[in-house]
Amino acid sequence: MAVYHADAIVIRSQEYGESDRILTMLSRENGKIQAIAKGVRKPKSSQRGGTQLFTYADFLLYRGRSLDTVSQASPKESFPHLWNDLERTMAATGIAELVDIALINGQPQPELFTLTLTGFFLLAHYEPLLVQCACTLRLLAILGYSPVLDKCAECGAGVKGERLYFSSQAGGTLCRSCAEGFSGRWLTAGSIAFIKRLVSADLNKLDRLRWTAWMQQEIIDTLQNYCEYKFERQLRSWNIRKDLGM
Repeated sequence: MAVYHADAIVIRSQEYGESDRILTMLSRENGKIQAIAKGVRKPKSSQRGGTQLFTYADFLLYRGRSLDTVSQASPKESFPHLWNDLERTMAATGIAELVDIALINGQPQPELFTLTLTGFFLLAHYEPLLVQCACTLRLLAILGYSPVLDKCAECGAGVKGERLYFSSQAGGTLCRSCAEGFSGRWLTAGSIAFIKRLVSADLNKLDRLRWTAWMQQEIIDTLQNYCEYKFERQLRSWNIRKDLGM
């Protein structure tokens, strides 16, 4: 079997059998990887620390037909802040789940790797939901799915008003004439303006941005609906956040 190294982040972890885990990892060189880590749930496993969810590590893997196998895992960063605060845990889970459903295995996405790693670091310092939304918008931009916000996504006409119609189906905001033909929702102009700011904001200066509780709810709901439409998958962790009243 071929052996290879992967500089990777664990973005999903599933228990398998009595002591194994199946890991989904985002690597710098190889994109998304799925591998089995054998025996890592045993208390004395030497690989236990390097295979935990959200961990950034250097992995040595053997290629397999359906699943690769983790031979070694040397952790570089475990991000303890992602486990010490529920809001940060949920934001990291939301980012990781979106990356998982947006990518297929084996296609290198170095920009998304850097974005995910950066997002996990940022969650130590900034408002979790703000980091999650900013990372979501940048992921969409990297993959070429940015929503149209400065004009009608259907006819190209200008859009203005205190409330604007946003349609995931159409791919962005719509003028009143085009809105009749698409499902969507009305958003305040302030929420649309804030989304635009998030797209271009310096990620290291997110603390300069201010949004109201109403804008938070509008924006996170809109981004969830938009991503689920684009990737044709439900974002389960985003729904759990709602169920928890976060």
